[in-house]
Parts: sequence; C-alpha cells; structure tokens
Amino acid sequence: TNPDPAPPTLTEADVLRPGLRGAVRLIGGPGTGKSSLLVEAAAAHIAAGVDPESVLLLTGSGRLATATRSALTAALLTARSDEPCRTVIREPLVRSVHSYAFAVLRLAAARAGDPPPRLVTGAEQAGTIRELLAGDLADGVDSASRWPRHLSPALTTAGFATELRDLLARCAERGVDPLQLQRIGRLSGRPEWVAAGRFAQQYEQVMLLRAAVGTTAPQATVPALGAAELVGAALEAFATDADLLAAERARIRLLLVDDAQHLDPQAALLVRVLAAGADLTLLAGD
Repeated sequence: TNPDPAPPTLTEADVLRPGLRGAVRLIGGPGTGKSSLLVEAAAAHIAAGVDPESVLLLTGSGRLATATRSALTAALLTARSDEPCRTVIREPLVRSVHSYAFAVLRLAAARAGDPPPRLVTGAEQAGTIRELLAGDLADGVDSASRWPRHLSPALTTAGFATELRDLLARCAERGVDPLQLQRIGRLSGRPEWVAAGRFAQQYEQVMLLRAAVGTTAPQATVPALGAAELVGAALEAFATDADLLAAERARIRLLLVDDAQHLDPQAALLVRVLAAGADLTLLAGD
C-alpha cells in the first residue's frame, strides 16, 4: 500500500459544492480563472445558505480586493435575482491580508479597552527613518546604531533610507525582530545588518513614543504600525488573546485565498491559523 496517497483531483463542480470540507488547492497559471472560481465558490456557498459573515476571501492587495469585491457582489446579485435580498452584511467578505490584519488589531484593542491602532503612512515612515539617520550621522561613533564607517556617506541619501525601509519591511514580513536581525548579522559577518538591527530598535522606540503622545498609561504602549508590521501584530494579538482567536475561527467557516503563492511567511502563517478552524479553505495559486 502507498502510505502517502496522492490527494484526489476535484472538478470545478466539486469546488462549488456546499458540502465540500477540508483544504483545497486551486492550481493554474495566470488567466486560467482561479480568481473567478473563488468568487463563484463564495457565491455558491452563500446561495446555498451559508452565512455571508462566515465567508472571508483574502487577496494580496487592496486593488485586487476592490476588484474581487465588485465581482463577488455582482455574482451574489445574479444568484439572488429571483428573490428579495434580506441579508445585511456587517463584515466585508473580501479583504486584503493587511486590511484583515488591521481589523483584527482594532478588534483586539476594543476588547482590551485600548485606543485603536494607527496605520503609519509610507511618507511618515520614510521621514522618520531619514530623521534618525541624520541623527546617527551627527552622533558619529556615539550613535545608537553605530553604522560601519564606510556607510557614513550614504546615511544622508534618499536611496539608503529607501533600502533601509525595505529591509525593515522584509524583516517584519518574516517575523525577524531587531534582536534577531542583529544575531543574523553577527553570524553572517555583516556588520551593516547588525547596525540595521540596532537602528530598528531605535525606530520602534521612537514610534512608540510618538504613539504615546496624548495618551495615558497603559494605553501609551499602543504602537503606530506600518503596513508590513500589521500581519505580525495580528498574529501576536491572536497568540496573546485565545478568546479573540477562538471567536475568529468560529466566525470564519469558508476561507478563500487568492494568489496564495505570493503570500509572505507571516501572511502564510496567518492563513494557516485561520484555516485551522474553517470548514473549507480554498487556496488559489500557480
């Protein structure tokens, strides 16, 4: 006997069948209709009586979420054209991964009695990074980051600030905190990574202080977050509030994920966390 039999191959009709359970991968190249099939599956399950608020379709970007939301709305209207619409949907059926993570953080803050999180714009992030780099350059060898001497001429350039912001974003997407980045830099013999890790610590402290303005303890510890940090923060909220995670798992019975192959490690982990409680998970990807 084969101890690891190949998973069964399903047809499009199987995917649209309301009784389907488990996790299903929809594989196909660009333009093969995977996104459309996800929309059709969501509409078919809702038409069969599934609570719309138990359906969540995640996309990789806000632009795709808007287009998919419009397609799903059209599909639902078509499916229910012969009956009056009595359903009121309070939660969006389609979200980008980051939008969903932000919603989780708002819910976690409300449960804890804290102020809602604030999303930092890219321009604000870039401005803060440039300010801190200018301070590092002015402090020289006494700076908190202690950049290698050969990088000193680059600290005032827009290109270096952009690359540093990108590095911090990629670390956030992979769950690499400032201390881990420093360890990786030491193990790899990359002093610039060690300095970037120290810079990241400084950046986090500054953002916490800015978020604390006008608030009182303990709420003053609520950080302002960049887009790349949202998913990791949502995972942390789930890890520290078991009731919040249980409530979301109980709510989301049908989980659909478009372009799953493009998920970064933190986003993929978020999908796995949610899929553990769903009746059916459909993952579309190449």
